[in-house]
Amino acid sequence: MKLDEIRTQISRLDQELLTLLAKRKALSLDVARSKLENPKPIRDQEREQTLLVALINQGRQLGLDAHYVTQIYHTIIEDSVLSQQALLQSLLNPQDSTPAISVAFLGLRGSYSNLAARKYLSRFQANLIEHNCETFQQIIDTVESGQAQYGVLPIENTSSGAINDVFDLMQHTSLSIVGELTQPIEHCLLVAVDTDVSRLKTLYTHPQVYQQCSQYLKTLPEVKVEFCAASSNAMELVAGLQRPDVGAMGSADGGELHGLRPLVQGLANQKQNMTRFIVVARKPIEVAEQIPAKTTFIMSTGQQSGALVEALLVLRNHDINMTKLESRPIIGNPWEEMFYVDVIANVNGEAMQSALKELGRITRFIKVLGCYPSAEISPTQIPSKALSQRHQHSPVDDEGQQARHSRSYKATTTQLQLGRFYLGGDEPMILAELSRWPGKTPLMEVARQVKEAGGQVLAAPCFDNGDPEQNMDCLRQLRQVADQFDLAIMTWISQPETLNRAAESADALLIRAQDAHNAELLTAAGRCTRPVLLEQPSGTDIDAWLAGAEQILAEGNQQVALLDRQQLALPRLLTLQQATHLPLVAVLQADSLLPAMANALKGAGVQGFCLPLTAGMEGEQPDWQALQQLTHRLYQE
Repeated sequence: MKLDEIRTQISRLDQELLTLLAKRKALSLDVARSKLENPKPIRDQEREQTLLVALINQGRQLGLDAHYVTQIYHTIIEDSVLSQQALLQSLLNPQDSTPAISVAFLGLRGSYSNLAARKYLSRFQANLIEHNCETFQQIIDTVESGQAQYGVLPIENTSSGAINDVFDLMQHTSLSIVGELTQPIEHCLLVAVDTDVSRLKTLYTHPQVYQQCSQYLKTLPEVKVEFCAASSNAMELVAGLQRPDVGAMGSADGGELHGLRPLVQGLANQKQNMTRFIVVARKPIEVAEQIPAKTTFIMSTGQQSGALVEALLVLRNHDINMTKLESRPIIGNPWEEMFYVDVIANVNGEAMQSALKELGRITRFIKVLGCYPSAEISPTQIPSKALSQRHQHSPVDDEGQQARHSRSYKATTTQLQLGRFYLGGDEPMILAELSRWPGKTPLMEVARQVKEAGGQVLAAPCFDNGDPEQNMDCLRQLRQVADQFDLAIMTWISQPETLNRAAESADALLIRAQDAHNAELLTAAGRCTRPVLLEQPSGTDIDAWLAGAEQILAEGNQQVALLDRQQLALPRLLTLQQATHLPLVAVLQADSLLPAMANALKGAGVQGFCLPLTAGMEGEQPDWQALQQLTHRLYQE
């Protein structure tokens, strides 16, 4: 066929797909209506799981990749759940159904708050009346006075943390939280005319954006930063100036509304930069019992020892899951704190009502700020066992399904991103590994020396201590110190329950040889979004090593590398390179053979080198000369 004929057929198929998706969505709403008479939960994850496994296997027979099918249906299921929730809520709260909806938000058209407001209210199928506000207080006042039905307020960000001004305002307002949403925040450097970063003299931005992009802004020491009330104000200002020496920081979508184009993208310190917004209104809403609900309340405890613990035990005793605990000072009461608590519970539920009564007896102050549908629609997870059982009977399998780790599945070596550095690229990656936690002060010196020697990644054991809070404190210290020296960080994990907490801050995770047999840990690693380095399991061969990597890949995480601590012989190494596209990191010891060994391994295709270091503990000194020799041999010769 000619190109025009092919495109015509694709367009026709796209129309058919849209028609089918619309029919499917209508049927999902019929499902929600049927649950009004028979109050079953909106989500049936067991059915979703069965559906996904069947669809994946059908897709394989049609030549479609499992990940491709999974991504499509995760999106369809999420939309179906949110649409059913919106329908049930509109039927339960009919006063919210109006021809037009008014909303107050921070900034002008195109601000992050404006984009969040449009996203949240898009399901109401009503005209939107927008109220631009310059401050969070003005948003509160606009809703309290009745000028707007809803207000959208940012409450926390994955990079800059809690937005304290909003927490303080919620302590005193009469408004109720009626909704939430999480919005990806992708900061760009926006300009109005063709220019170059080197020509910029002034950047206009919001303080929160400045905080979230602080690492990038350090690279522009000569550029003056001017703060604006919102990102949209910065965009409007730059659009009006039309000059090559000014820029704004904000989203590409918001910039497009103001005629700006992105000059640099991906500026946030944390690559997964998300902001959680709350939606407030004058009256609380009821949440249908079929819908997962959140309740937010504030409380003030006494000053006696264990007062907060006693209050939190009430939630545990009623099997109520707490998702957030934030403290803010009480104005006028020195050293007293107001605690903001988010829980997964419907305020009208029996357990929550009982818990609130108990808390009322032991706290000084308690107030429910709102109960609202949870916006966290987690993707349905597919157990590898269930998938593999169906997979064995797949016709595609009978013909020889390609292993995800194999060169036949992917010919080129996979490239992983650790922080701003790449493993599997043109230059080898250098990792410095601490065997023990040194303490913050020695850690600063270690990071400085690693950076000066040319290292890129600092690895340390943050989760070897039995105290979870101390573990997280170590991880925070490692993150803070590494950020000062522009290093990526890695830590090793041994338990599935700690993996997600580690992934919040670490740029990469390491699974050691003694833990590489743990199927639950490999499954959890496959469901996270951080690069994973996998050591060869103790007492096994290369096939078992690759089987462990395959388990991680099968769960969805395609960012896997192999870490060799056993010094594979060159012939075996070459065999491994031919068998898999996964990048290989070799652990080298600081001895006289280090330069020669590094050069030979680099020639054999090793993409990363890890050098174990002592950390100034018990009088030991790291061998900085060995690290310098390694980087010199790999980068300069």
